[in-house]
Amino acid sequence: LFSQTMYAPSDLKEKHHIPGDRPYAGMLLGGIGHELFQDSNSPWTHYGEVEFGMIGPAAMCKETQTAIHKLLNCRKPEGWEDQLHNEFVVNGQWWTKYNWYITRWIALVPKGGVAVGTIQDFGELGADLKIGYNIRPTANNEIIFSAPSKRKFGWKDKLSAYIYGGASERYYLYNHILEGTMFGHRDDDLRVDLERFVTEMRVGTVVKYDRFFATYYAVFRTDDFRHQKNSPDYAGIGVGWIW
Repeated sequence: LFSQTMYAPSDLKEKHHIPGDRPYAGMLLGGIGHELFQDSNSPWTHYGEVEFGMIGPAAMCKETQTAIHKLLNCRKPEGWEDQLHNEFVVNGQWWTKYNWYITRWIALVPKGGVAVGTIQDFGELGADLKIGYNIRPTANNEIIFSAPSKRKFGWKDKLSAYIYGGASERYYLYNHILEGTMFGHRDDDLRVDLERFVTEMRVGTVVKYDRFFATYYAVFRTDDFRHQKNSPDYAGIGVGWIW
């Protein structure tokens, strides 16, 4: 796993931190994830993940966002000088899902997970409903998939495609991106008041062929912090190859 993520306040032209708005923050992370206790006869899926990297100027998100905005001829973000300070971070996640295959065309996936570390600490419960073609245990959710079966399938069996919708409730104990470091007070002037409970609703579509998958998703969230001005909603695309 590899990711670079950047966060900016609602007003990009302001050169200094805006009290009550999210601080500029950047993360550069690597990690490893693996499906654990695999059992093709069980409807349960367990997935663990560890991420580590840098938050702060060392993540080089100022340079990345500035270059992208210049390429797209968008407003230059002016406030990166007041971003969260450099810190090495590490986080672990554990997710458990129950894959209820109602028919070959419909599946309901209740799930729960926890995250612990110096990036985010939270617990979450939710569920996704999937409707589509060839829904089976080798494609168990919208982004993270089970390892492919060693059984030989024809091309129609290797192909699966579906749409999904779901909702979840998350409780945050800590969020580095909004509250700053948990060690010391150097980010205190940048922190905002965290909303502990965050509700999320999501829709998307997935196409998978054998080991390759592509996904598009849109996520609608309640506010991450009090008096939030910009929308916490987001959308994305993803492609991947299952080893």
